[in-house]
Amino acid sequence: MTRILLFIVSLTALSRVVSAAQENVNIKIRNESGHRVILNWVHPQTKETVVMREMEPDPQRQFIINSFVHHKFQLWQAPDEETGSCGGDEDDGTDGDQTCKTSFFQVTQPEEQAFVITKDFHVETDIPPPAPNPVDNIDLSNLEDPTVVLEKCKNQAAKRLETGNNYEAVMKEYHICTTTRLTPAIKYINDEVRFERDIRIDASVNAENFTCTDPNIETSPDVRTEEWTSSVDQITRTAHIKLDRPTSRIHVIENFASIDECNAMEEEAQDSLSVASTADGKGGTTISLGRKAMQAAIRPKFSTDGEPLEGDLISQLSGRVYEYTNHVLGLGITPFGQEPLMSIQYFGRGYNDTEPDRYTPHCDGKCVGQKHIDGARMATMVIYCTIPEKGGFTNFQNANVHVKPSQGSAIFFSYIDPSTNMTDDGLTQHSGCPVYDGEKKIITQWVRYGVSSDVPHSAFNTLNVLKSNDGE
Repeated sequence: MTRILLFIVSLTALSRVVSAAQENVNIKIRNESGHRVILNWVHPQTKETVVMREMEPDPQRQFIINSFVHHKFQLWQAPDEETGSCGGDEDDGTDGDQTCKTSFFQVTQPEEQAFVITKDFHVETDIPPPAPNPVDNIDLSNLEDPTVVLEKCKNQAAKRLETGNNYEAVMKEYHICTTTRLTPAIKYINDEVRFERDIRIDASVNAENFTCTDPNIETSPDVRTEEWTSSVDQITRTAHIKLDRPTSRIHVIENFASIDECNAMEEEAQDSLSVASTADGKGGTTISLGRKAMQAAIRPKFSTDGEPLEGDLISQLSGRVYEYTNHVLGLGITPFGQEPLMSIQYFGRGYNDTEPDRYTPHCDGKCVGQKHIDGARMATMVIYCTIPEKGGFTNFQNANVHVKPSQGSAIFFSYIDPSTNMTDDGLTQHSGCPVYDGEKKIITQWVRYGVSSDVPHSAFNTLNVLKSNDGE
């Protein structure tokens, strides 16, 4: 009887541990290190790391992710994007050490847990109050209509000029008038924008799995449609515009590739397929459960002036990608120095597959609203050749855009504003939903801006740092 009771008690304790491990935890992280940080999830069995997200040095912002009790994470200090070094000096607490620092933390509490990355790159589980910010003390009860404020300040300045006051003194008073009276309204607007953005991102994380597992979901509606005629093959194609922002565009183009072009790519890739890899957040690549597929790089052939070779199906398809990219962005992109076309293949093994072929949410290039780095990716074309029976959608979770592909269609998305060179702020983050039944075969072209024959894509590591600056 005693043994039975002990067994029941042990079983109860074990079930509590299992239940806790399966309970979703809302993790909040604040980066006070002063450095850009790469957050990696550590696989509990294989110890492989999967890149989760980048975190800018912003002490006032909490980065939010969802995880489970006992999950472990690695934090890696990202090197400077220009020098390729982590730098460091006595002022920032690193004593001049050039080594990129790492740290680990583990989720131990159910429901919610908070962490802070300190200046010495340690992780504390109890977040102290954020440093005082003068902006937080602005009295929002004194909100005024900005239009009224500007009119009042302008009239006040005009009257003082009419009475012979010094122009520079009047302009200084005008500046003070507008700055002090508009500050509460600007802070209010900024607070609302950040609040709405955080809600949208949190909601999109929760909606990702629902979108990817619903076989009946249809492609998101168009903002508008356009007709595009290739100057090379003279074929007019319909482009469905799903998102149209200066730094973030998503287009679905009908009949972008022919069956013969898809077959030519598949045949060329057949003998060189290998396991797909991802950036490891440290300048190299790694095999990751976050991207499970087979891939092969195919280098198209072009003439010396960058034109597709006549009769070469792969060359013609690649040239069409650059033609459409220039049609949308007008950046004069050429094939010289670009990455090769990538044949990528996913295979379905049923809904019970615990590790299905898929590509978890990620950005192909920078998508944190910063200036584009010369030589980095700025647009992507994904061409669908074989459509799975179930699964395999493309989901842009932060933009609320999902695409149920059709054979021969393509998704073009860009993450740069060609007029300012500013990059997307997360709207083009996307995933390749799990493939459950059948096969998904796509062709992907990542398009870079700032590469050439002299400085090709291979001159950069996966952090977009020139290898010559990275010690390679």
